[in-house]
Amino acid sequence: MPKLTIHVPATTANLGPGFDCLGLALDWWNTIAVEPARTFQVKLRGNSQGLPADESNMVVEHIRIFYNHIGARMPTLRVTMTNRIPIGKGFGSSAAALVGGLLAGNALAGTPLTAQEILEMANELEGHPDNVSAAIFGGFTISALDEGRVVCASVEPSEKWRAVVYIPDHALATKTARKILPAEISRRDAVFNIGRAALLAYAFTTQRAHFLNIGTQDRLHQPYRVPLVTGMTEMLDAAREAGANGAALSGAGPSLIAFATSETQAKKIRGAFTEAARKLKLKGETKILKLSARGAYVTQM
Repeated sequence: MPKLTIHVPATTANLGPGFDCLGLALDWWNTIAVEPARTFQVKLRGNSQGLPADESNMVVEHIRIFYNHIGARMPTLRVTMTNRIPIGKGFGSSAAALVGGLLAGNALAGTPLTAQEILEMANELEGHPDNVSAAIFGGFTISALDEGRVVCASVEPSEKWRAVVYIPDHALATKTARKILPAEISRRDAVFNIGRAALLAYAFTTQRAHFLNIGTQDRLHQPYRVPLVTGMTEMLDAAREAGANGAALSGAGPSLIAFATSETQAKKIRGAFTEAARKLKLKGETKILKLSARGAYVTQM
């Protein structure tokens, strides 16, 4: 059995109005190397604070879940994870671990399942398809559930567009961010979000960035999460004033994301995020990321 490496991208989901439906892959990757071993070994590198270095690790758990699914015995492995995606910051770290584990199992077993079948498994385990769809297929993804089946369309994003992200030092549990949301919304707010989600999908499909500002507006989750993310309103306003083509909470937060159509524009937005954070006395970092048309993939050594 050869040594395999699974590459899984960071993802940002919701993107404003697309709660649990819209996702986007970013050019920021975790890697999982798996190879046969006499005894089970788990090695962690990078952003691995608090992660278990044993068989209870989420990646290993999902390799095991995959083997149980196909009715086969999981081999004894050496698993080396290099984590670059920050944990609990709104960039799909749990989806990356889940997808990475399932794809590792699939590759080790000789690829018995299709990408669609992996998506169905991942959605059932994650509970919503937005991050896992983008992690598997890459690009800007639109996902819908149809009688329990995930229907996913992936759009290749512009190579020129950039995501400018502000990443606070503190994490925010997705469960906490979901608990604060209301069980019901008004028809007016539903219509508000339908129109903006459609505009956002159109913006990515046609690469017309001027629709992103309205397309990233939201009334389903972002207004309710403002109390959980210190400085959120001021930071997003600063990004827009600096010329961002749309700005939103990344996933469930607490990180923020803004879009630019060039590297020059992205640097200006990065500066605005940094200055606003300084004025608000917030601690964190700002990065400029490319969008990834590619989803998770496997290489062999």
